[in-house]
Amino acid sequence: MKKYLAVFLAMSSLLFMGVSCVSSDEDDVQLSPYALLKSFSLGNIRSAYPAFTSTGEDTVVIKTIATTAYPFTINQATGEVFNYDSLPYNTDVSKLVTGMSAVGVVSIYVDSTETYEHFVASDSTDFTAPRKFRIYSADAQYYKDYTIRVNVHQVEPDLMVWNRSLSESAVEPVRLIEFDGQMRLFGTSANGKPVVMSAAMAGEPQWYPLDVTGIASPLAFRTIQKFAGRLYAVSGGDLYCSENATDWSLLLQGYGFEAIIGASDDDGKLWLATADAIYSTADGSAVTSEGAVPADFPLYGVSAASYPMSHNKGIVRYMLVGYATPEMDGRPFVWSRISTESRWVKYDNIGNPYPCPALKDLAVLRYNDFLYAFGGKGTVAGETVEPFSAFYVSRDNGIVWKADPSFYQRLPKELSGNSSPFAATVDSDNYVWIVCGGDSIVSWKGIINRLGFNNK
Repeated sequence: MKKYLAVFLAMSSLLFMGVSCVSSDEDDVQLSPYALLKSFSLGNIRSAYPAFTSTGEDTVVIKTIATTAYPFTINQATGEVFNYDSLPYNTDVSKLVTGMSAVGVVSIYVDSTETYEHFVASDSTDFTAPRKFRIYSADAQYYKDYTIRVNVHQVEPDLMVWNRSLSESAVEPVRLIEFDGQMRLFGTSANGKPVVMSAAMAGEPQWYPLDVTGIASPLAFRTIQKFAGRLYAVSGGDLYCSENATDWSLLLQGYGFEAIIGASDDDGKLWLATADAIYSTADGSAVTSEGAVPADFPLYGVSAASYPMSHNKGIVRYMLVGYATPEMDGRPFVWSRISTESRWVKYDNIGNPYPCPALKDLAVLRYNDFLYAFGGKGTVAGETVEPFSAFYVSRDNGIVWKADPSFYQRLPKELSGNSSPFAATVDSDNYVWIVCGGDSIVSWKGIINRLGFNNK
C-alpha cells in the first residue's frame, strides 16, 4: 500500500512538474510542504426513534436528520477530531459520507491490511469505531495523523427509565421527602401508628423503621414540608417541627392550622393556612398574617412547589394544587403566588379543555422544569381514567395539563391500575420516587436519562 501511495504522490508531483515545464522554464511550481485537516463534517444520517403503533405497541421510526447541528472540533495539537454534541441514540454510523477539506493528500488507515490507502470522500466510511487518517504534504516530505471519532449517545437522552425494588414492611405511605441525605417515608403502620422509614438515596432502597416521638397522629404527615433544614407539620391545628424527621416538638398552638401551603428557602418563608386566614413565618417561632383564605383555596391533599422564575432567579413562584374540601372530591384547584406580589391567584379552569386532572391521591411534582401530575383513578376533562395511566404535564406553570403521549416519559407499565396508597417526590439527583405501600413497600425510581448525565 505504501508503494501505491508513493506512486500516487509521485504522479501528482510529475503532473505539477509537467505543467511547470509547459508554462515556463523560469516559473518553478513549488509543491506545498504542509499537511493539515481544515474541516470535517458528515452528510445526512439516519436515526431510529422510538414511537407507538396505532394499537399502542412499541416500535421505531427511521428518520433522516441533518448533521449541521453536530459540528466537529479539530484539535490540531493532538490530531483529535470529534463532535462535542453526540448524535442521537440509535444513529447508524456504519456508512457515512464525509465532507473533508484538507491541505495535502488524505489517506485512511485500513485495519485489515494495516496500511494507509488513498481516501475517496464520496465513498462511505464505517465510523462505529474511531478511524485514523493521515494527510501527506504535496511534496511527500511530511505527514500529519488525525483520529476521527463520531460520538453517538449510548442511551436515549429523553427516555425515562425506571427501577423497581421491594422491602418487606407493612406501611401505608403518606409523604416521601429527601432529608439529611436520606429518603424518609412517612406513613401509617399496620397498627395505625405514625411511622417513619428511612432508605439510602443511592442504589436499591431498603427501608428500615425509625422511632417516632412527639407526634401522635399519622394524619400530620400529610402536611409535612421541608424548610430551612428542618421539617414542619401540622397536627390538631398546631405547628410541629423536627430536626431529624423522628423527634417532633410543638412550636405554635391555638391557631387552628389546616395545612402548610408552601415553603421556599430562596424566599425565606413557610406558608400556613387556617380555614379562614393565611400566615407566613421565617422560623416557626412567630407568624405574620397574610390575609384571608379566598374561596376555593386548597387546604386538603395539598401538593406545593416553589422555584425561582426563569427570567429572574431572585423572584420565587409558589405553586399550590389541592382540594377545597376535606373529602377531596370534585376537581382540584390550582393557585399561584409570586414572591414580589401580595396575593394568591387562582387559575380558573372555565373554558380550559386541559384542566388539572382530578385523581385520587393526586401528586404534583416539579420535575424537568415542568409540573407533573399523576395519581389513582379519577377524571380528566370529564373522562374516567385508571390509576397511574399517564403523566399529566403542565409546561406553563399550572394552566394547561396534557397527558404526555410520547414514548419517552411514561410511568412504569406495572403501576397501571395500581390502587394501593402511595407517596412520591423528586430527589436532588433528579430521580422521581414513587413508593407504594400495603403488605410490603414497592419502590420505583425513575429518571430522564439526560438529567442523570451529571451524576455519573
